[in-house]
Amino acid sequence: MQNFKTKANRVGTQSLAMLALRIIETVIKSAIQEARISKQFLILEEVNSRYQIAVEPASKEVSEAIKALFNERKTLFGDIFDYLEGLLKSPDLDMKAAGTLLFGVLNKFGKSYGSFKIADQSLRYIRIIEALKRPEYTAALIKTSLTDKLAQFDELQLSYEDLYMGSGNDSAARIAPSNLRREMEVAIKMYVDELKWLANAAGTEAWNTLYMNVEQRFNEVNVSLVRKKTAKPAPESATTNAPANAPANGTAIEVQ
Repeated sequence: MQNFKTKANRVGTQSLAMLALRIIETVIKSAIQEARISKQFLILEEVNSRYQIAVEPASKEVSEAIKALFNERKTLFGDIFDYLEGLLKSPDLDMKAAGTLLFGVLNKFGKSYGSFKIADQSLRYIRIIEALKRPEYTAALIKTSLTDKLAQFDELQLSYEDLYMGSGNDSAARIAPSNLRREMEVAIKMYVDELKWLANAAGTEAWNTLYMNVEQRFNEVNVSLVRKKTAKPAPESATTNAPANAPANGTAIEVQ
């Protein structure tokens, strides 16, 4: 009998996901109602639904949006920093005083955070925003026309954190494919074994065709059978007969 679990063991993570989808699709298209409501098929469908979510890649759109907000936040902060630093040389004494007061807040934290961890960068931005929101800086913000810029900076920071934290929560909630792989391999093996038994019991062309079509799904994910060196050659009939006479034991799997 072919070792279908060994076959599933040898395919990659994405190929295993595709194999499960193709097996399920083959059974559904067969129009054999009994095959669609069998115990092991229902188990395979349930395991597959979780496995497909696990192998689904992270959203590229979300990653790009996070990166865009990160860069926009960095650029805006740099502009505010440079503007206030320039006010230190302003001939307008009132403007210079306001600029000096606000620049003192920013300068305590520095301008370039490229070497810092992402969380540390965000924490510094938050501390700066919180400090500039204090009542003692309101007049200086109005004088330097930075009230709207600070609000924009605050909004960017909040948007970045919401998107970044949401993405992190999704990743944390996602189960790694490796944690489900064995369960998927077993589910596939158990269903193919059950299908073989059902096909033999029914003894009809429809059931035998379904079994052979499911077997073909393994070949479509580039899995090929090769005999172990220690195994004796199997009779020719062992590889050409109907499902009831599947290949003899002693086969190994090699991924092409």
